[in-house]
Amino acid sequence: MTPSGLLRAVIADDEAGARWHLRGLLEDCRVRTVAECATGAEVLPAVGRTSPDLLCLDVRLPDFDGLEVARRLEPGARPAVVFATGYADYAAAAFDLDAADYLVKPLTAARVREAIQRVWARLQRTRGEAPVARIFVPAGDHRLALAPQAIRFVEARDGVCLMHADDGIHPVRAPLAQIERLLAPHGFLRTHRAYLVNLHRVRALVPWSRHVQSLLLDDEKETHVPVAKSRLAAFRRSVIWITRTGGSPHASGAWRPGGDRGRLQPGVGPGDR
Repeated sequence: MTPSGLLRAVIADDEAGARWHLRGLLEDCRVRTVAECATGAEVLPAVGRTSPDLLCLDVRLPDFDGLEVARRLEPGARPAVVFATGYADYAAAAFDLDAADYLVKPLTAARVREAIQRVWARLQRTRGEAPVARIFVPAGDHRLALAPQAIRFVEARDGVCLMHADDGIHPVRAPLAQIERLLAPHGFLRTHRAYLVNLHRVRALVPWSRHVQSLLLDDEKETHVPVAKSRLAAFRRSVIWITRTGGSPHASGAWRPGGDRGRLQPGVGPGDR
């Protein structure tokens, strides 16, 4: 990590255009690329030379694949590994190697940002740097301490982030992306370009309009926060999503063999198959 708090990354991909694209997405997440590799053989020396926080690996490299590269990393100096590849088949093997995330090309800014949040959370746990769970926000001549669970959602409006908490609304002059990075380890998810939601405070997911759904929160006003269509997959990955198949339930709600079955499938919802 740089003195300014930026993460440092090594990118390994045999396509120069793919490296350029990923480097730009990482820069938008305040991640500085310190080395780029076109082959698997270049990766270990680059990691040893630069000591990055993050290693972005393609699965298919000219000499040996990214999975083998990850296996050869030194345990004591191992960076967080995020696979970025055009092949979805190797995700299980990647997570068996303790990958922080697995991105399937074409890469999007939202998906890369989500991966970086996972890396930040992992690094904090590994280094024992997880902050005390209190957020200090300006309140006149002092700072008020808020517990993360007391914040229902954060809204970006007119250059200010409004923290909607149980005791009122607290304006904070900081980019929503910065607040997102700080609160993501505490169960907050970006559901829209202007909204960050505490998933612990969600009561239901309901229709909002033809193309947008919303999260109903647990406050007395029954606040609704929009969920952009592009963020639905991230929401499903962040909760336990129950898919019903195989018939209709009884009026009494009891289950019987051959009837309605509920299966716990994190990240998989109706229409995902």
